[in-house]
Amino acid sequence: MERAELDTKITEMAKTLYSYCIVRTSDHFEAEDLAQDIILQIYKSADNIRNADSFYSFVWAVAGNVYKQWCKRKVKNQECELLEDLPAEIVDENDFLDVYLLRRELSLLAEKYRKAVILYYIENKSCLEISKLLSVGESMVKYLLFKSRQLLKEGMSMERNYGEKSYNPKGMSLMFWGKGANHYYHLCKSKISQNILFACYNDKLTAEQISLEIGVSLPYMEDKLKELCDYELLKKDGNRYYTNIVIFTKDFVGEVATKTANLRECITELVIKSIDKYKKEIKDIGFVGADMNDNSFNWQMVSFILYNAVIEKLQNRVNIVYPKDKFGTECFVWGEEVCESGSWTSEFCFGISNVSNSNGDYIQFMDFPINGEMVHHYCFNRQEVTNIFLDIAKGNTKHFSENDKAIAAEMVRKGYVINDANGLRCNAPVFTEGQYQELKKLLEDTTEQIAGEAENLMETVTKIMKNHMPVHLKKMAKDMAFLRLFEDAISAPVASLCEHKYLLPYSGDSLLPTTYIILK
Repeated sequence: MERAELDTKITEMAKTLYSYCIVRTSDHFEAEDLAQDIILQIYKSADNIRNADSFYSFVWAVAGNVYKQWCKRKVKNQECELLEDLPAEIVDENDFLDVYLLRRELSLLAEKYRKAVILYYIENKSCLEISKLLSVGESMVKYLLFKSRQLLKEGMSMERNYGEKSYNPKGMSLMFWGKGANHYYHLCKSKISQNILFACYNDKLTAEQISLEIGVSLPYMEDKLKELCDYELLKKDGNRYYTNIVIFTKDFVGEVATKTANLRECITELVIKSIDKYKKEIKDIGFVGADMNDNSFNWQMVSFILYNAVIEKLQNRVNIVYPKDKFGTECFVWGEEVCESGSWTSEFCFGISNVSNSNGDYIQFMDFPINGEMVHHYCFNRQEVTNIFLDIAKGNTKHFSENDKAIAAEMVRKGYVINDANGLRCNAPVFTEGQYQELKKLLEDTTEQIAGEAENLMETVTKIMKNHMPVHLKKMAKDMAFLRLFEDAISAPVASLCEHKYLLPYSGDSLLPTTYIILK
């Protein structure tokens, strides 16, 4: 029998079935329950209907069997009822408890069930009206109401325990490193999204279990669940969710800090020794901005050395394989638990990127929040801005349109460009390709040593990580350990250098501290 024909026949028999049930039960609530049980069983067993002529005999056979089973359950169980409306006033403690439990269970119902219950019991809509509002058949509405009552009754008799994250939520930053645009920066701005990912990190949980774990009702987290799944940060196995990205948890970060302290300190010492040793020779290269003050010079050389050692040298050596995301971007996306205020992880997370023009000239950024506004945000994915910045670096400004001049004026206001008697000039060091290669050669031994220490650090972190990540993500341990080097081999040494006053916060009185330009 076709589904449409089955729906029509059941709808036609609904009143008759209800009359059958009302005779056999004590009130219309129980009659409605029994009728829904019968309808549900008819749908489940519909494949056994041989032809349309046998439909009615089949229905009454099913009705008899369901009624017998219902009677057996009735003897065993004392059931609580979902009333047509909630009491306006709480009469006694038991009433209060029942209302509380009912509200709790409503908050845990999946959206399709919850909507049907609210429309029927609270907004007093008929099944026909609900079917139109939800764009489902009337028989499906009746099934949803039946199933909802069943779930509510079962839930109200259960003890439910809220998880730790319901009263002690965690914080997380979502990180990105890749060869394209970051599509994920907006996803984890809410505590709900952050704690969903934490809750499902080591366990596969149903939506109901997540709701209890983080203490948020399903209506307030369903959109977040869908969004996280759409971006594949969260995946689903049946009706259970699990986190699909690595999270650097506080416990993991603490163990790494303890077991890699010597390696981090070694990198810090190599940086200081190299900058102090080659300071005069570096300035004698003669690049634009070589006369910058000591603080900006230290920042620039720290940025250059760590980028060259960790990103250029080590990344090529360990052959990091970038996975492709759903947008086709080769990238890594991961989470970092936000530690207590004042820790280096919160102060020294940084932005690192570069932008270029069609000639191959480029601007390198390594932005640390301690120095104020992140400069790379201004240029990233804004080719016109990048072109103007690099044209100013080359002194090529005669062709500027009125719009170009307006952008240049904005750069002056932001402090990225200087406008004086000699015209426009970039407020950052500018290297020719030859000067840049000379600087790399001068610091070759240092960057090679640091790359070696960072590789040792990476091996240690890989071992630690395997003990802190779920099984399905362990294959990513080595690559994620490389990404940890942003913290362990770059941020941590910078934090140490700031702590010892070798680096001071940028005060705006010299060249930008961690932005430099290379002209091909």
